[in-house]
Amino acid sequence: MKYQTKTLASGLRIILAAEDSPVSYLGIGIAVGSRHESRLQHGLAHGIEHMLFKGTRLRSATQIIQRMEAVGAELNAYTTKEETMLYALFPSAYRQRSLRVLLDIARHSRFPEEEWAKEREVIIDELHSYEDSPSELIFDEFEDQVFHGHPLGHAILGTERSVGRLTTELQRSFFARYYRPERMVLFAQGAFTMEELTAFAEAAYPGEALPYRNSPEQAQPLPELSPRTVIRRKQTSQSHVLIGRSAYSLYHPRRLELSLLANILGGNGMNARLNMELRERRGLVYHVECNYTPYSDTGLFAVYFGSSHRAEAEAIELVLAELERMRQQPLSEQELAAALRQLRGQLLISAESKEQSFLAMGKSFLHLHRYVEDAELQERLGQITTEGLYEVAAELFDTSQFHRLIYR
Repeated sequence: MKYQTKTLASGLRIILAAEDSPVSYLGIGIAVGSRHESRLQHGLAHGIEHMLFKGTRLRSATQIIQRMEAVGAELNAYTTKEETMLYALFPSAYRQRSLRVLLDIARHSRFPEEEWAKEREVIIDELHSYEDSPSELIFDEFEDQVFHGHPLGHAILGTERSVGRLTTELQRSFFARYYRPERMVLFAQGAFTMEELTAFAEAAYPGEALPYRNSPEQAQPLPELSPRTVIRRKQTSQSHVLIGRSAYSLYHPRRLELSLLANILGGNGMNARLNMELRERRGLVYHVECNYTPYSDTGLFAVYFGSSHRAEAEAIELVLAELERMRQQPLSEQELAAALRQLRGQLLISAESKEQSFLAMGKSFLHLHRYVEDAELQERLGQITTEGLYEVAAELFDTSQFHRLIYR
């Protein structure tokens, strides 16, 4: 599939993967997330995401729903630490309707007071659902431990107290500051033309681009914290454990090596080292995983597992031992070849999901200003060496530098 890109005078960037398909995909990515909130506004970016569907200058919340749902379309959005994504899937015959609606939402949302009064309660219910799920809640608290005092640390949803403080006036101000075309990407896949996308986007965002500016929150230096162990008494039926540290950023040249190491340790495959050791050989855990999340100026590497309380200590020791083994013992050429073969297969299967590949295209263009296509990724994977993996493991897998968070 060939990709076309364009930057408009307003600064809005467009990327299109054109194909003759009965279903098309359209998204708007905005380079703003929870890390751009001030200290007393936690949950603001996520609250705005909810409110984007609650009415514009041209359409009420009901009209937005009817315009999309009436033709079988799906309208979605999500917020992360550094981005907000608004996107839709729809029959290609209704692509211009979808363009109008999405651009209207991103350009003219008005944040009515009566809608926020209702949506605030929905978000608080969402917060409570997380509190009832320790396997999800622990990830939010762990990031706050690793990035304590930094805007990256706090939970995307905020807290019940912080959400209660938010007003529609704050939402409008934040929206006006960050939902600017120079911070946005319009991305599409399906039966569009670049001329079509350009015409609608230029009508929505006429004029010249403003200088792109990061917020003071994003520019704040990252904290230098000593590793520590935090234990929370949650009275759960099992222990939930996260072990990890800060890691490479999205732009680090060794980012792909760390991704491969995370996949070897605790990726989706049942043959991942930690799954084989903790579950298959020892029967200590039901689930163990390893995650690497890159951000624009740092990253997070973490291992999570849930176990019985009696197995917790042994499982922790085995995780730390496996990390030290990777740090001390380089992979063989045969192990590297097997790991690359598995990762390539996983990427190939993942690319079969049009929705996921479409979102990956938008996210890549938003943050990297280009789309890293499969051929380029495969070439980069082919450049990974056992020496390079060993150097990454030696640098990052010093277990004396790992934070620990335990719910029991």
